[in-house]
Amino acid sequence: MNGNKNKATFILGVVSVAFFISYPFRHSFMGGLLAGGFGAAMIGGLADWFAVTALFRRPLGIPWRTAIVPRNREKIFQAIVHMVKNQLLVKENIKSRLNEFDIAGILVKVMIEYGGKNVVKRMLYSVTREIVTQVKPGELGKIINDIIKDAAYKSQMPLQIIVGAEWLVKKGYDDKVIEFFLRQCLSLVKEQQVKALLTQGFIAVRKRYEHGMKRRKAFNQLLKLSEEEVGIIGQKALIAILTDMQDEKQPVRQKAKFWLQQWLIAKKTDLSFQHKIGTWIHQLFHDLNASQYAGRYIAEFCEEIIADNRRTAKWLELFTSRIDKWTIDFSQNNLERENFDAVVKNKISLWLDTYHDEIGKIVMESLDKFSNKMLVEFVESKVGNDLQMVRINGSVVGGLVGMVLYVATFWL
Repeated sequence: MNGNKNKATFILGVVSVAFFISYPFRHSFMGGLLAGGFGAAMIGGLADWFAVTALFRRPLGIPWRTAIVPRNREKIFQAIVHMVKNQLLVKENIKSRLNEFDIAGILVKVMIEYGGKNVVKRMLYSVTREIVTQVKPGELGKIINDIIKDAAYKSQMPLQIIVGAEWLVKKGYDDKVIEFFLRQCLSLVKEQQVKALLTQGFIAVRKRYEHGMKRRKAFNQLLKLSEEEVGIIGQKALIAILTDMQDEKQPVRQKAKFWLQQWLIAKKTDLSFQHKIGTWIHQLFHDLNASQYAGRYIAEFCEEIIADNRRTAKWLELFTSRIDKWTIDFSQNNLERENFDAVVKNKISLWLDTYHDEIGKIVMESLDKFSNKMLVEFVESKVGNDLQMVRINGSVVGGLVGMVLYVATFWL
């Protein structure tokens, strides 16, 4: 801009000096021609200098109809906002343009061809390390404790437990639990200690039964069973019962399962029972200080992660391997990509419908950051050079018009 500005000022100075030099010779034809031309050029240059300067400032301190841009900043900003919101970034145009993009394809290309997977992995690693170094185990443990208690107090946990148990029974998970329990019981019953316990139990029961009565002692002697034999018999009987119950069609097991199903159905509407369970759960969580256990575990975990970077890498390997698998599966599954594309575009469309008016607010907020001085400097930097050409043209055209008028009127 300074280039044309200096040229315009130089030309104005030259024609002004030339006018005053030629003015004394105005009575001759050539002197009048030069004086008329240079005078008109000076007047045209001064008029255009005033006009151009008046756009941004107050030339010669004149306040009337000057500093046009700063005075009309609000109108200018409103016009820009209206143009951006209603002409450039129209919702329909954005949606139409959005539908032309294959968002899923772009995502796959970025992840596979442009190393997006590695970027995500590095970000995940960095974020994890940052979280681990910044986390405060005591505070986090307290938060976890509050969340657990809040969930226990506000949720209908007793009913949810009953419904969950009913679902597990319907899906056959009760058989898995029973089988596991029976296997553990069988392993336990086969131990030598169980036989010893049965023997001791038999001795205790026999003494209680005899209770110093000779008739009962005589009856027990007639059985001719040693204490060890009773323990073996009892152990074999328990093994036989547990083995028999491993069969899913075993009558006792079937009756127990049926009873459990009916009991769960009944408890779904038993408010008194649910209240008792709820009271017990609330008391349990009230007495439980989960923050202490959670805080200690978090502290130990963080110390191990910080001390050994390889441990962090191993811990994150599960997530990073899922990223690789997801990327491959996603790139090969056209249906999933189409669904993803549709969901993303639908979300963006809904966001546009809801927040399109925010575009104008964002533009206005950005424009409001411009002071009058900044606004003038910005506009001048974009159009100032062309405006200075107006001054140059004013002097040149004014000079030519002045000469033409002088020649046209010389013989009148």
